Amino acid sequence: MLSTHDKLLNAAFSLIEKEGFEAITAAKITTQAELGYGTFYKYFKSTEDIFKEVFRQKLKAVSEKIFAMNQNEDDKLYGYLKGHALIFYYICEGKYTNWIMERPNYFIEIISDAAREHATSDLREAIAVNQLDQSGFLEFEEEMFVLDVWLIIGALDLIEKGSDRNKVCRSLLRYVAPQVLSSSLSESLIDNILLNIETDLYQLLN
Repeated sequence: MLSTHDKLLNAAFSLIEKEGFEAITAAKITTQAELGYGTFYKYFKSTEDIFKEVFRQKLKAVSEKIFAMNQNEDDKLYGYLKGHALIFYYICEGKYTNWIMERPNYFIEIISDAAREHATSDLREAIAVNQLDQSGFLEFEEEMFVLDVWLIIGALDLIEKGSDRNKVCRSLLRYVAPQVLSSSLSESLIDNILLNIETDLYQLLN
């Protein structure tokens, strides 16, 4: 049986998927959850507060699923780049983009909490199996992750302005790919990721 807290979260998520963030109120959320209006403020300070928690939980669940999918990848660099692509496509598929663009610092906070450990695990594994020289990577792991998130925000902005999603994702992955890789290897990895992205995205969402 769901707790009242989780009923409110589920109601908010359902409304976000139907309507986006802008038109949702505490009254709509409690109506959807079949709870009294005053119940909302026992658990959340504002709609912004519940939106943040919904996005955090969904992103954490997606990150965990990507991590599980990547356990089957022998090429850890491929898994590392594929994870970035799937996070980007997942956000594009939902109704989160405008909310993220207006609150980039929230996005960095949420994705750091929900996904950083998983996002960097394949990079560490690539180093462990000698796919990459470790010099310079582990020392700046946190800074690299934050910069990668800003790249995702920039990529989402391009999508909002009408750019082609596959082209934007290719450019994003070129920047995210470790610079010590040869351009031919990077392009080969990116080609394979984009070739399989719809299948991987379907697996992620189902």
